[in-house]
Amino acid sequence: MPVHTAPCRHTHPTYQVYHQIVCQHQIEVEVWPANAEVYFRDERYGDPVNTQVRFQASVYNGMSSKVNWAVQDPAGNPGSGSIDPTGLYVAPPKGSLAHGTTDIIIATAAESPFRKAYAFVTLMGNGPEPLHQPTLEVFPKQAYLYYPQGHDNAYIDQSNTQQLFRATIRHSSGATVQWLVDSVVQGGAGTAPWFLYQLNGSGSSKVVTISARLQTQPAIIDEAKAIHLNYSWPGLV
Repeated sequence: MPVHTAPCRHTHPTYQVYHQIVCQHQIEVEVWPANAEVYFRDERYGDPVNTQVRFQASVYNGMSSKVNWAVQDPAGNPGSGSIDPTGLYVAPPKGSLAHGTTDIIIATAAESPFRKAYAFVTLMGNGPEPLHQPTLEVFPKQAYLYYPQGHDNAYIDQSNTQQLFRATIRHSSGATVQWLVDSVVQGGAGTAPWFLYQLNGSGSSKVVTISARLQTQPAIIDEAKAIHLNYSWPGLV
């Protein structure tokens, strides 16, 4: 009897392999507000609250929400204003900065120095009130005076032979005044802000310049006129 043989078959177990893929998004940073306008810190008409602005940053896909703040100008140099670790930006004084100067606010994710967000600050205003320049003013500006002698000047009251000039000083810490008569310093007049100008004897009619100047700033000066006269009584020979 013939013998039949069949091929031997071996069965192998089937294995299923599962691969787990975790997709991690890049860290992203967002800053608000994206644009802000603030006044210079010494702006003459500005409300101090408008000389600063607080920025807020949101960090996405990161383990930490912390950011590092910085201020730069458009060329990458240090900015004009400053920002603290909480995101509070404070405008600089005006100085020589132009109206419309731009600062760039940079928020960098603490986890990744390559992930940044930007905002822009426009600085506005004219700066502080200009300093007042010292001024000096002499009063009165003009006085008519008579000689006490000669012609008929004896009929003139003595009060009309002299004049008290005063110097009013503004915007200056110094109050020391030099008095001059026709550009000659009157040493005996002292340095007080007043000067008693007197006529003596007789003379001809003329105009004399009375000047006052700040001793510490001689360029600060003002002047008045003293007109010397002689009196003639009508009908007297």
